[in-house]
Amino acid sequence: MSLSSFSSLEQLFIDNLIGVDPNQKRLRYLKNQQSTNEQRPMLEVERKALEARQSGENAKKIFLDFTQAHLHDEVAQELMQRLSSIEVISSSLFDLGPNFPALIDALSAKAVTLNQLDPLISNVEWMKEDVLRLVNQPRYRNKTSSGNLVKDIKTALRFLGIEALQALVPVYAFRHCIPHSTDPFAQFKVKIWEYSLATAIAAREIANAQGLNGFVAFCAAMFQTMGHMVVIRNYLRSYAQVKRTELLRARDARDNELTDALEALDADAGFLSSSIEEFAAIISADLIARWQLKRMPLAAILDQIADDTPLSSCSDLTRVVKQANTYVQVKFLVNEQRLDVEEANKALNDAGVHNEMRKMLSQLDLKKLSFE
Repeated sequence: MSLSSFSSLEQLFIDNLIGVDPNQKRLRYLKNQQSTNEQRPMLEVERKALEARQSGENAKKIFLDFTQAHLHDEVAQELMQRLSSIEVISSSLFDLGPNFPALIDALSAKAVTLNQLDPLISNVEWMKEDVLRLVNQPRYRNKTSSGNLVKDIKTALRFLGIEALQALVPVYAFRHCIPHSTDPFAQFKVKIWEYSLATAIAAREIANAQGLNGFVAFCAAMFQTMGHMVVIRNYLRSYAQVKRTELLRARDARDNELTDALEALDADAGFLSSSIEEFAAIISADLIARWQLKRMPLAAILDQIADDTPLSSCSDLTRVVKQANTYVQVKFLVNEQRLDVEEANKALNDAGVHNEMRKMLSQLDLKKLSFE
């Protein structure tokens, strides 16, 4: 499937992230959908019309497709209701705690010290536990004279240093927010992690090369996909709830054919992909805005990404994140043979990812952090 068949590189990449079959007819989230209560009786009418014209496996496939589309009319309503509530959105992710924003804000300051970070990390219990767990691994414990377990966060921070913490804090926060299960889209968890880490590393290097704040670029690139995780969790919950309700109705009505069709269906990759494209970016911006950061312009960067502000009009750091996004998306899609070289070069050129920048990025390991 080529880029010319899609409205954007972003949509093609999200399709790849979810695992959309390019040959399958897609269901999409449609704006301004009306309530479908009055449409429910049409299911029986439509089925009879189909049975009059078709027979065998083809008719069964058409009926399955229709049932899935009908189901998603109601899923769209439920999903929209969920995503309209900031409380539901916030509760869809791991609670980083009220003290996390102050920690991430402090890390962006040029003159921050380990003594300043000590109480801030201690106030974020899950982060304190993660840091202590890390420094008690053999490679760090060998640095102590006794080799005993490190129990004091101040000692742990001395082992790591500020540069390492600037990588670890946002990465640990993001990893806690990845859903435990995204079945039937099992690869989503792996791919969203790989993509987010790669874009964060790329954005940091582009920013540093231009004399910009690499830590801010790193965080903006990493946290921009928080909305993706909110959408997939709420879509899967909405789908399960609507399907369960429809199954109960079909069984109560002793409609065996509809019951069998509903039981054969699973969540739809195309609908999920379109929902992520529609909602994810603005949800990420809204979530980060609630942190009320004092030093870091993360909310402004993510707002410009959500608004799709042109490169010529956006801030320097937003441009950096957009360039990192394009580079990593193109790299992933080319590796999976979803994008040809000519289309890849055009996408990179349009984003201002020039040859010198490509050469620099090609020398990076985008799959793991390096801070030692």
